[in-house]
Amino acid sequence: MLRRSFALSLILVGLAGLVACARKAETVDQLMSAGVDALYAKNDAKTAIEKFHKVLDQNPVHYGATYQLATALDRAGKRDEARPYWEKMLTLAEASRDDKTIAIARARLGRPLPKPEETGMKAGLDALYGQKDPVAAAVEFRRVLAANPDHYGATYQLATALDRSGKPAEARPLWEKVLAMAEGYKDAQTVATARARLAQKP
Repeated sequence: MLRRSFALSLILVGLAGLVACARKAETVDQLMSAGVDALYAKNDAKTAIEKFHKVLDQNPVHYGATYQLATALDRAGKRDEARPYWEKMLTLAEASRDDKTIAIARARLGRPLPKPEETGMKAGLDALYGQKDPVAAAVEFRRVLAANPDHYGATYQLATALDRSGKPAEARPLWEKVLAMAEGYKDAQTVATARARLAQKP
């Protein structure tokens, strides 16, 4: 009998926890709804800020609340206070690959969008050195070179990626190009690297 009562108590505690979680989720939804209504329908930035702060108290990485709080603070004339939320929003948007929000956050922070070449180089370097995936890296560096055939870094990194992919014969003409470019730029270290590589066969 005692065991049955104990088991029943555990079930009731579990149900109470589920109800509490459900209420919490509803509270976040209600706060978001009230904040959006205050900000856009009533033009009441002060109330909106209060509501979005409460959402972030419950969930510090809430995507919508972070964006809306940053917007509300801007509308309230609190641009300095808004800035860290835009910084956070940019990080969240980049993680979600939300290009539209990335552009909005970058514009607000005064940071231009990276050029396609910069994006390709970053992806290639991450693949080559971070993920140790020279095949994926080569794809990215080829894209950069398709847009800019004389890109110094992409030429060097593609040659390196091809070597690491087991394609030294394909890499060799790129190393020759790297050597010529490095000599033109008087980049002694890269000249030495390219010459050492070209001394090997193939």
